[in-house]
Amino acid sequence: MAMRISSEGVAGLGDRLGEIADYLQERASGTRAESGDSYGFVDATAIGAYDSVLGDYELARRTICEDLRRLRDLAHDAGACYLETEDVIDQRHRGLL
Repeated sequence: MAMRISSEGVAGLGDRLGEIADYLQERASGTRAESGDSYGFVDATAIGAYDSVLGDYELARRTICEDLRRLRDLAHDAGACYLETEDVIDQRHRGLL
C-alpha cells in the first residue's frame, strides 16, 4: 500500500490543530473570570472558589492549546521542508544535481 503525502495535507492538518486550539480557548473563555464573567455569583469569594475548582482543568486546557498550536506551527514547517525535499529529489532524478 502506497502512502502519499502532500505539503498541503500537512499544512491543512496544522490548520485544523490550530482551529481545535481556538475552539477550546473560545469555549473556556465563557467560564473564566478574566473574561469579566462573574459565573453568576454575587460575591468575589464564590468566584475565587469556583476558579480553584476549575484550576486543574484550566491549566490542562492551556497546556493542550499551547501544544496544539506548537504542532500546528511544526506541521507548517514540515510542509515547507517536504516541498524543499521533494524539489531536491526531483532535481536529482532529472540529473540536475
